[in-house]
Amino acid sequence: MTTDINDHGGEADEIARLLRGRLARHQAPARLRVSVVETLSPPEGRRRPSLWLPPALSALATAMVMLLWLVPALPRSGGDPLQLLSRAVMTEHARAVLWGEARPDAVAGALPRVMDETGVLLNWVFTGDQDLRLVNAQPTFLEGRRALALTYQDRDGHSVSYIIARGPTVAIPERGRVQIAKWRPLVTKDDGFTLIVWKQSGLVCVMVSDLVSDDDLGRFKGYFVKVRSATELSQSY
Repeated sequence: MTTDINDHGGEADEIARLLRGRLARHQAPARLRVSVVETLSPPEGRRRPSLWLPPALSALATAMVMLLWLVPALPRSGGDPLQLLSRAVMTEHARAVLWGEARPDAVAGALPRVMDETGVLLNWVFTGDQDLRLVNAQPTFLEGRRALALTYQDRDGHSVSYIIARGPTVAIPERGRVQIAKWRPLVTKDDGFTLIVWKQSGLVCVMVSDLVSDDDLGRFKGYFVKVRSATELSQSY
């Protein structure tokens, strides 16, 4: 089997674009910058390295730069649980959009395994209509907790992730809640995505999509009503 290197290049470019959009950049500490310079520029009189060292030092420098770039974006203990959960949900949604495979015909067969692995039980679940259809179901982790992720697609090609997390201690504030039909979930926008957050049967539920304009937000709220009305949850212990 041959692999087109251009395919990997396209994936790498997409991943790099995603990272640039999601990861905060912070200036490296002065001491660490000095350490990198000292490593790459040995003092006068030190024995010259052998020919294989420059590539190794280059790889080390690259790894240190990536570490400086990635570490500030990692979740920190003591942060706002809702914000950390929201970031984890958006990361999972991005993963589903980039690498997820639409398998609507396989969802029914996959759900028993996914429910068993996550401990999230779907007694009833919205599988789709002419506007929105369920295309995938996967187990995942959010902030170290098991979660069940459902992926929907609408007729215009927008992806909607519906993620149900077991037992996170997340308080949903009153501020930002919106009346949608008979429910009052939290509706928030973050980094080009809209999130709808609520609790159901002791579980935290989040729907996320790139539907952010006023017209699209109305459509997204309609999707929430469809899913919320037709889905009954419980959890196994």
